[in-house]
Amino acid sequence: MFVALGTVPTGVSHAAGPSPTAGPAGTGLAWGFNGFGQLGNGTSGPGTDSDVPVPVDLPAGTTITDIAAGSSQNPGPHSMALTSTGAVLAWGNNFWGQLGNGASGPGTDSDVPVPVKLPTGVTITAIAADGANSMALTSTGAVFAWGGNFYGQLGNGASGPGVDSDLPVPVKVPAGVTITAIASGGANSMALTSTGTVLAWGNNYYGQLGNNVFGGISDVPVPVKLPAGVTITAIAAGSGHSLALTSTGAVLAWGRNRSGQLGIGTSGPGTDSSVPVPVILQPRTTVTALSGGYEHSLAVTSTGAALAWGNNASGQLGNGTNGPGTDSDVPVPVNLPAGTTVTAVAGGGAHSLAVTSTGAALAWGNNASGQLGNGTNGPGTDSDVPVPVNLPPRTTVTAIAAGGCPCGPTNGRDVNFHSLAVATASAAPTSTTTVRMSPADPRPGQPVTFTATVTCDAGTPAGTVTFLDGTTALGSASLSGSPTATATFTVESLTPGNHTIRARYHGAGDCSASESSPLAVTIPRPALPVTGASLPAALATGILLVLAGTTLVLTARRLRTHRTSD
Repeated sequence: MFVALGTVPTGVSHAAGPSPTAGPAGTGLAWGFNGFGQLGNGTSGPGTDSDVPVPVDLPAGTTITDIAAGSSQNPGPHSMALTSTGAVLAWGNNFWGQLGNGASGPGTDSDVPVPVKLPTGVTITAIAADGANSMALTSTGAVFAWGGNFYGQLGNGASGPGVDSDLPVPVKVPAGVTITAIASGGANSMALTSTGTVLAWGNNYYGQLGNNVFGGISDVPVPVKLPAGVTITAIAAGSGHSLALTSTGAVLAWGRNRSGQLGIGTSGPGTDSSVPVPVILQPRTTVTALSGGYEHSLAVTSTGAALAWGNNASGQLGNGTNGPGTDSDVPVPVNLPAGTTVTAVAGGGAHSLAVTSTGAALAWGNNASGQLGNGTNGPGTDSDVPVPVNLPPRTTVTAIAAGGCPCGPTNGRDVNFHSLAVATASAAPTSTTTVRMSPADPRPGQPVTFTATVTCDAGTPAGTVTFLDGTTALGSASLSGSPTATATFTVESLTPGNHTIRARYHGAGDCSASESSPLAVTIPRPALPVTGASLPAALATGILLVLAGTTLVLTARRLRTHRTSD
């Protein structure tokens, strides 16, 4: 929902700020509401929501670098992803053609990503999603848009019924202007130019186009009336308000201000603004990234702190309060866990997301559909402070997006909320297992102790080791010790013959499984005794031991061979 992307990283539903890890991102994760297949995992409808992240079913071999979440209660939200090759994928609701695949209307939703039909030769560098439409920025600084166009939000000179487009169409950017970033709001769109100015188009009911006009629409981009001498480096859009980051780290806001989402110290009727006004930041605060939710705003500071302002009905400001009377018309600190710094934020309908400097994800606010991703959902599970998202093991988040619109019939608790992330999954740390035995040359009937030694390239191994003789399990033992761990197991004896002993470590935590090289063991067969039942066999060899007094005497005789006649 309400996405902003560009050369200076920022976001509305998209994570803003520097990537927490180097290298390509790769996979998509999604959680929350899935009524229209917007999780992209091949399911949709009742009973398919997820309160923990699930993988997006990307086409084989596809790597994604960015993600965007749309939002609409009429009829529902969609999702987008940018691939490493500059292509765009989309999934979820397609009533207005916002998937950009040449189809629209009932029955055209998709619960898996489908390619957007871009013009031949076009490479995309950024994406943005609104409730009813989608946008993309090309490598040449042009902009394409598709989907709903009732308010002129496609920026192609048309508006009203019957002018939606289920294929990308060029936005009519003024001649000679190069776009470096885009953002999508409730039914309005924004673009940042290479000279640091801002363009806007679409719905202007609350003055969100920033052109000193309330009401009406514009179906082509118009300049935002910035203060003299101000250069903009990043943009973001909420449902009816707009945000901009200046080159000095200050923030400007304009449009709707019902809940104080402009951050100017006032809120309510009569406080909307049709021109950019300064957000009231604390002295010496420098902002590096922005995001706009439905009726709240978020920012990241140069110190890695997070700020929030506006509506707080569900605790989406993250400052430990929620409900009536807790909205804030000035930025307040988000109560991040001790020692945590954030690099990116994303605002949804009534929830918020953040990426930490270690690549973890935090979430707070409304959790009606499990959009916080912490394994809970429904009434009583909202959180007014950040909680960790239950990411898969060894997963690092590089971008986030938040969708949702608390504008349905359920008194501000519509369940059209979902969350998205781009993630890199690292391989499990490898382990090495060896096995030895004691004694080194066991005899028949002698107890044998096997010792497995396990090392891991990340931390101390834990868990169990199974000792095998061929394919037969002799038994298991737990590891102990640090940083190298050992496990021992003793057998009463090994049967005479050849044995192949291996130690199999099953892996645990961040340490992967491994198995030792085989240890070859030969147990000799015992010598036959010369008494009792074995005496005839000894006699048959012609050798006889005779005990004479206290001296053992060895005697031998030649055995005759008897032949019988026929």
